[in-house]
Order: sequence, then C-alpha cells, then structure tokens
Amino acid sequence: MSIAENAAPRPKGIIFGALSREDLHALRERATPIHYPANRQIFAMGESDQTMLLVETGRVQISVTSAEGRRSIIAQLGPGDVVGEMAALDGGPRSAFATAAGHVTGRLLTRPALLDFLKTRPEVAISIIETLCQRLRSTNDQLAGLALKNGPTRLARVLAQLFDTWGTQAEDGVLLAGSFTQTELGDMAGLTRETVNRLIRSWDDAGILRREKDKLVLLDADALDDIATAEAE
Repeated sequence: MSIAENAAPRPKGIIFGALSREDLHALRERATPIHYPANRQIFAMGESDQTMLLVETGRVQISVTSAEGRRSIIAQLGPGDVVGEMAALDGGPRSAFATAAGHVTGRLLTRPALLDFLKTRPEVAISIIETLCQRLRSTNDQLAGLALKNGPTRLARVLAQLFDTWGTQAEDGVLLAGSFTQTELGDMAGLTRETVNRLIRSWDDAGILRREKDKLVLLDADALDDIATAEAE
C-alpha cells in the first residue's frame, strides 16, 4: 500500500459506508496502486472506462463542461473519498471529468473486481442506497445555490463549504489548505476570476478573510455565514 494500513483514511464514497476495516483491507488488496501527477486527467466525461479510484493522498476536482464550453467544478474530493464509483456500479459512461488538482495517489479498482466483491456482501446495498440519496440532496442544494443571482452569496457558500471540508485551525482563524486558485473558486461559484478576486479583496478589507499568498484564513465565520445565507432565507 502507498500508506500504512492503520494510517489510511476511511473511505467516504457510496460503497464503503457498510464495510468493516477488514473488508476495506480485502477490497484494497484487489486494487492496483496508482499515482497521478498534478493536472493529469483521471476520468473523462462520456468515456466508457469503468474503473473506480480510492483516493489516498491529494485532491481530485470533479467538473462538467456545458455545451458552450464553460467549466463548472461540482466537487473537490480528497483522502478517503472514492472517485468514479457510479460508472463502476452501473457500467455507464462517465458523468463528469475527474482531474488531479495536485499529486494524487490511490488505488484503482475494476468493475468486475468490485462486483465480485459486492456479491459476497449484500448488506452494502443498503449503504449504497442511503449514500446515493444523500448525494442527490447535496447536488440539488448545489444547483439551487448556483441559481442564486447574488454573486457574493454564491462565492460565500463555496468558501464556507471549503473551509468546513479542507480547513485547518490556525492561530487566529481557519486556514484553507489545498491551494485553491481564484479560477477554481470561480468555476465552483459560477463567477469570473476577476469577480472572485474583487470579492475576496473586499472581504479581506472587511476583516472576514485574510489572504496569505495562495492561502486564505477565515477570521469571521459568522460574517461569511451571513453572506452565504443572504438569499436563502
């Protein structure tokens, strides 16, 4: 394994919620260790590949492209997350692009190996159904957020989610790790990079955030939450 078994993050994807650590170890043994350099495409939208990636280190961007060519980032996945499980489960084409945002390591599992494994563990089907419902609710919430006309609200929602998922405690706030670029933030919020830059500068001036080179520190979580919920009430 690329990381020690007792240090491996517990997977959070559709398939793994019902598995014991012994089952997880058995499934990892069926998978192939793999590494992707930064910016390498892992899966392409529409392709017929049916493998699944268990992320062990790094960050994976999940995105879609509109008919007009505009990219929208719909998820940022990290250690313990699973990428591509839908195609591995139903055998259908990829519904989104998956790209390594930095160096990514993990384990690649084929559809036959996955299905053979699941046949001996029918109780996992319940976990799959529950997680699919949760993911659908999350997607609906995100689509509702993108429908908001207020750009600051959309960006604040994106940042609040990123700080919650990727943030680490700093001396005077919460540090957003992972080197998220303003272009990425714009693709997540449906805004231009210039608009993201302007809003972040204004929130920096207001003491809500602090910019540190390629990092952000959240100083006033309540103020950011107020902006994020401005059109949600």
